[in-house]
Amino acid sequence: MATAEKTKLYKNFTDLVKDFKQGKTSRLYLFFGEEHFLMEMALAHLKKFYLAEGAESFDFYMKDQGNAALDLEEFSSLVGSPPFLSKARVTVIRNSGWWGSRAPSNAKEQEAWKAKIASIPEYSCVVFLEEKVDKRKKSLIDAISQNGEVFEFMIQSEEDLSNWIRKQLSSANISISPDCVSSLISRVDSSMRMLRNEVLKIILYCENKGVTRVDMPLLDKLSIPDVHASVFKMTDAIGMKDAGSALLILNDLILLKEPVPKIRLMLARHFRQLICAKELGDANAVINELKVRPFVARNLITQARGFTIEQLERIYGLCFDSDQWVKTGRMEDRTSLEVLLSAAGKI
Repeated sequence: MATAEKTKLYKNFTDLVKDFKQGKTSRLYLFFGEEHFLMEMALAHLKKFYLAEGAESFDFYMKDQGNAALDLEEFSSLVGSPPFLSKARVTVIRNSGWWGSRAPSNAKEQEAWKAKIASIPEYSCVVFLEEKVDKRKKSLIDAISQNGEVFEFMIQSEEDLSNWIRKQLSSANISISPDCVSSLISRVDSSMRMLRNEVLKIILYCENKGVTRVDMPLLDKLSIPDVHASVFKMTDAIGMKDAGSALLILNDLILLKEPVPKIRLMLARHFRQLICAKELGDANAVINELKVRPFVARNLITQARGFTIEQLERIYGLCFDSDQWVKTGRMEDRTSLEVLLSAAGKI
């Protein structure tokens, strides 16, 4: 799969694949980042390389530390156990917190850990899996990089995801239009796990039916609804005082079995983002503040121009009111959302 732009300090998923193709492996890894799916794929590559077929139950062990401190003696025991059938025993320590809140508290303890990490036996492969790493703890990161490899798995860019989609479909001799690519990314909210499932679904259908081109009607038929795009369209209709069109879009989503609470939540989030976009007025600032992709930031800036800040704040307040109407039993889910859209179109 494609990866986001590299940092200068750490390797990424593409580097790992290249390393394995070239036979370059390590006995010690630190995996961290927000893209858990790529992290799992990286771990799968390691297991495939080191573990003998059918030996995972003997030679693979994962320990999730959760909120517990990692004991040095226990760690020594885990990594010191030889494999039964494989090239190496693979030990995964998840959420150790060693590069965060549970970092060694003093220099003596740090040195003890560094010495143990430097002396991991040749028959053992150790992987630290962390959701977050405090990059200011450089000496602790260096303890890994000096004896192994550090990989950061970042959320993928729009360009990377687009290239990956085209590559996967092209390998099956299937082409896809640019608008379908953007829509597909939006439908899965940039989740690589969901994206893989949707692409596999498209490939299986096209191969079975002899289809070689994916257009929007086919994508709508095969893929999950593009709720994000529908929310944008509903908002456009509200901006044009066309509550009827907004209600028709809502009806279409409900017919597609989209849960009303989810639609309301996404609508509220969208107007919150529009308020931010209106106040910032710059796509780059929106990207940094909201952590959204460039095409989303551009669309937010454009759409926010059709509203005043007062209108956006009043509609956002209606989203809250709509939620309260349901929770207090005044209205049913669908009715409350219909009232919300009707009232928003009059603001």
